[in-house]
Parts: sequence; structure tokens; C-alpha cells
Amino acid sequence: MKNRLLPRLTRHVRAVILAALCALPLCGITVFAAEEGAPDLPRAAETQDPAAVTDMAPAPARSEPELYPADVQTIIDGDMRQIVKTYSLAPEQNPADIPRDSFERGGWRYSLTDITEKRISGTDIRPHIETVEITTDTKDLNAIIKLLSPTLDYEDEDGYAGLLTLDLSTVKCEEAGYKSSSYTVTATREYPHLSTNDLSLIPKTISENGRTLSLEDVAWEAQQTVNVDYDELPYSYRAVAKYTASASKTVAAGYVTAADYVGEVARTSAGETIYAAYFVGKEIDPLTPKPAQGGTPINLAPFIFAALGLAALLGGSLAFFFLRPNVKIYAISEGKYALAAKGKISAKSPAIDLTPLEGRSDGGRFELEIKRFAARSLSGKTVEARCGPVSLKHQIAYEGNAYRIEADFSAKAIRAIY
Repeated sequence: MKNRLLPRLTRHVRAVILAALCALPLCGITVFAAEEGAPDLPRAAETQDPAAVTDMAPAPARSEPELYPADVQTIIDGDMRQIVKTYSLAPEQNPADIPRDSFERGGWRYSLTDITEKRISGTDIRPHIETVEITTDTKDLNAIIKLLSPTLDYEDEDGYAGLLTLDLSTVKCEEAGYKSSSYTVTATREYPHLSTNDLSLIPKTISENGRTLSLEDVAWEAQQTVNVDYDELPYSYRAVAKYTASASKTVAAGYVTAADYVGEVARTSAGETIYAAYFVGKEIDPLTPKPAQGGTPINLAPFIFAALGLAALLGGSLAFFFLRPNVKIYAISEGKYALAAKGKISAKSPAIDLTPLEGRSDGGRFELEIKRFAARSLSGKTVEARCGPVSLKHQIAYEGNAYRIEADFSAKAIRAIY
């Protein structure tokens, strides 16, 4: 009997390990351990006085939700038999309700070894408009449009994300406020045919456009002369008087430009979850007693392989997150912005070399757009942009969105674009 069961057991273990290895490459699949049956609680009649039992109300029957498989497959490989039951669960259904009890079928006893999980996700797409405001000292729309990025990386707290495009028809400029500006008002008056160049003959104030101006200066010139003893002497004078007054006016203190970025944003949402319960069969020997419920040992090999697969998947996800580019580099040429390259910047390495892109812009002009998460980690730190022998440095002041920097290496100037 032992010699006959040993090959079957060895083939059974090989089949379980092979099934676990085949399931590892599937993304989003988690392996659960089979739950052994919990021992029954002692009955009241066995632990209490029989007379007391008759006074107790009967316990209400326990109602558990029944889950039925959407598909059942039987796999036969030599002496190995396996039944796979597939369940499709909605988000409100509990995978703990999946039946795990052993069962007999066709002279074989099947016991649960693994339960796998595969989530089916969906994508929710919707249109979105994001309004961006910037402050300028001019209301010239041609100059303002050059300050606006042609695209905007959008991401909100609900998980929607996407690339939005600037709608030029929505660019509007308004005064941000007003301030008082002082200036001097001047006026000139001529006073001809004066008998002498005496200031008392000139009015000390005049009124013009409802404003009173005060005398500031007088220029005298001889208007008529008379010949006395062969000398030309002034006979009358003309005075040119200059009057001034202080005035003030209200001017715009600055301008606020609003522009809309439009496009579609998407969010991945969870849908149904597919569970597969794997039952491995063992041929029933009429002379061998059935094992007690809950006595089936747990095969740890599938769980070890599953853990290694999950660790590899997690490591790949982390590597993708930390190594992906987080800076978009736009070359500015003839007033146009063209995406030239993407780069990587971090708090440990806050520098980026633009030398390979030097010939793609006007005199080394670039715009760097740092993604929101990278900008937040660099807030308060100084980043360096290099192009050939020129190195420009700028301190990041994170304000909650993607951070944009304009670098002009010919002018050796770098500034933030808000």
C-alpha cells in the first residue's frame, strides 16, 4: 500500500508546484491559503445540566450567503486530477464566502489547495476644463500667450489624470487692481506790452481745467525798443510765465490673465473580481478511512512561490515609479515651444544638463516643466540647469502644481513662470 501511494503523492506535489509557477506571471493575481475547518464548539447537552437545556431557546439557524461558481473545469494529467471552480464576485460580495470544504466525486476526494484573485478594472473617461491664472505687468495678449505653457499635466484627488491643452480663445486679461500715481501739470502764459520787467505785474496763480497752478518761473524779453542817444533801450517787455501744479491719477497696478486648459481625463476603477478555487483530487481507497475534517495539511510551496512573484512585481513597480522621467524640456525657437526631451531630477540629484539640446532653441532658451510630485520634494531646494559652460541656479518655491522654469543661457537668466 505504501509503495503504491508514494508515487501518487510525489506526482501530486509536482503538479501543485507546476500550477503555482504557471500562475505567477499573471499580474494582479493574489494567492490565498486554504482555510482549514474550525473545530466545532461543545454542545450544550454535553457541558450543562440536561434539565437546563430544555429551558433554553433553540439557537437561530445560521444563514450564510451561497456563492455558485460561474465555471467548473476538471483537469486530468496522468494520475493527477484537479477541479478548478471560478467565481465572479461583485465589489459588495465577500470572497470569504467561497466554499472551501472538501468533497467527493467519482471515487476521488478533492481538497482545496489555492484560491487566486484577479481584479478586472475599468476606465472612466470624462471631459475636463482647468482654469489657470497668472499675474503680468502687461495686457498685451501676444506677450502673455508666450508665458502660458501649451499643455498642462492634470491630476486630482479623485484619481482622474490626463494631459490638457491650452484653449487660446479663452485667454482673458483683466486689471488686478489700481494704484495712485503722482505727476506735474504745467502751463505757459505770455504777458506782452509790459512797461517794465517787474514780477508784480505777473499773476501769481492761474486756473486751468478746474485746477489752480502756481507761478514757477518768468522769462523776460524786450518787445519794443527806443533810440536814446544812439542807444537802443527797451520801451516795452513781454513776459513768458511758467505755472505748475501737482496732480495724481489712478493707474492699473497689474493684470491677471485667466486661460482654460481643456481635454479628457481618465480614472481606473475597480470592477468585478475573478476568484479561482483549486481542488486537488486523491483517489479513495475503500480500505483507507476518510481523513477527519480539518486534518488536511497545508502545502506551503504555492504560497512561497506566490510571495516571491509578488515581491518581484512590487520591486518592478517601485523601480518604474522612481526611475520614470519627471521633467519635460521645451525648446523655445521663434516664439514657439517644442517638446525637446524628458529628464529626471530629484532632491539627491537636483541638476539637469541641456547641452545636447543647445542647437534646438534660440540662443539657448528652454522651459523646464517639473511634475507636481517632484516639485513638492524639491520645494525650498536649489536646482541647477547647465548648457555648455553656462550654469544657472534657481530655488524652487512649490505652490501645489507643476513647476515651470524658463532658462535663457545666452542672457544667463533663469526665472519661475507662474
